[in-house]
This record gives sequence, C-alpha cells and structure tokens, in this order.
Amino acid sequence: MISILIPVYNFDVRKLVYEINKQAKNKKIDFEIILIDDKSKKIFLEKNRELRNLKSVIYLELQKNIGRSKIRNLLAEKSKFEYLIFMDCDSEIENDHFIKNYLKFCKNEILIYGGRTYKNKAPKNKKKYFRWFYGIKREVISSEIRKQNPNKSFMTNNFLIHKNIFNKIKFDEKIKTYGHEDTIFGFELKKQNIKIIHIDNPLIHIGLEDNEIFLEKTKEAIENLKYISNKFSNENELFNDIKILKYYKIIKK
Repeated sequence: MISILIPVYNFDVRKLVYEINKQAKNKKIDFEIILIDDKSKKIFLEKNRELRNLKSVIYLELQKNIGRSKIRNLLAEKSKFEYLIFMDCDSEIENDHFIKNYLKFCKNEILIYGGRTYKNKAPKNKKKYFRWFYGIKREVISSEIRKQNPNKSFMTNNFLIHKNIFNKIKFDEKIKTYGHEDTIFGFELKKQNIKIIHIDNPLIHIGLEDNEIFLEKTKEAIENLKYISNKFSNENELFNDIKILKYYKIIKK
C-alpha cells in the first residue's frame, strides 16, 4: 500500500516515526517506514537506532553523505509499495489524521502535496527567529493559494506520489546541497503535464537553523540556481517562476 520515506540527517526522528507508525497501524494498512541516514553525527545515530526495534521500520546508515536528491532516489528504490510518502526528518505531525488524509487519494497514479506550517509561537532562541519568521511569511501557504500555480508551489517536505510517476521524474542527483531540488522536480512534472493536487495536510517544520546557518544554506541554494540557469537556459517559463533567476536574466542582458 504505502511506503513512508524519510531521509535523515542530524536530527532525532523518533517522535515523528512513532507517531507515523501509530497512525498507519490504526488504519490497518500494509505499510513500511524506510529511514536512510545520510552520515549524521554519532549522537543522532545512537538515538535513532532504537527505531530498528519497530517491526515496520527499515533503518539504514550510509558511510558517506550522498546529498538531498540522491538519498530520495535511493529511498524510492528501496520501497516495495506503489504509493510513496516523502517526509523531511525535521518535521512534526500536526494532526491525528495525517495518514488518513493521504489514504483517500490512493486510487490512481497521483501526486499530492500536503503543505508546510510552523509553530504559532516564535522560538525563544533569538538566533532561530529569522528562520521561523521567513517560514511563516514565505512557506505557509494554503492549498487554495497553492492551486493557483501548482508546480511552483511544490516542495519536497511532505508529498504523496505514485511510484510510476516518481520513476518518470526522479530527483536531479547533481544537486547535492541545500536548495531547489524541489524546483527542478516541479518543473519536470510540469513539462510532462503531470498534475499536482494540493491539499491542506501540513507537516510542522521544527528544524529551525540559527541565522548564520540559514544564510549559508541560502548561499548554497543560489549556487544550485546557477546550475539550474545553465541546465534550463532556454526555459523562459522557469526563469519567470523564480524571481532571482528572472532578475538575473534581466541584469545579464
């Protein structure tokens, strides 16, 4: 029925996995939870290894870091069911019906994006405030608004996809660092006329980085945009969808 796929990197995923496991078991469906750790620090490995005791969990550790795109492709390769739910490891379940909300769509070859949200209260740690504020202002988008530009509004933190669709697209493995693997994925879906259905079934993003780390990761994302601009240099539609690329193209002229 469903393979729940979580790439893990330097995060304690026990609470997330126990909750997902409980919800899936309550629905009495065939499922598996696959966790692949992308060379995390020892402290996180020691915590997450206890999840191997869950009957439904497949837990693997990589000996070297392979990056955000390649690990997602690897998770899909390891899966045995036709429907895949991809989740970011630094997430928290918002409601008791997260799995149920996706299950009702498991009938055809579909792709569903559930969305992202944040805690209502600002973090007490002031160094994490900017990441929280950015997320609240730029990433928390209702399904009604996302539907207006469905491919542009797609992110990889929380989506259900049929395996046949995934195998047509896959993630671009040349993107190894933070940022825009979802941009290329969404654009490739658009090119192949694959529709993204948007619903309100968000995960809470709880992995807030300090300001300095977030700015460094933003720089990495811009490096990925440079790769995208070269790969899709003739795709005007993509350039128009990404503001930085749009202005880059204008300034370059």
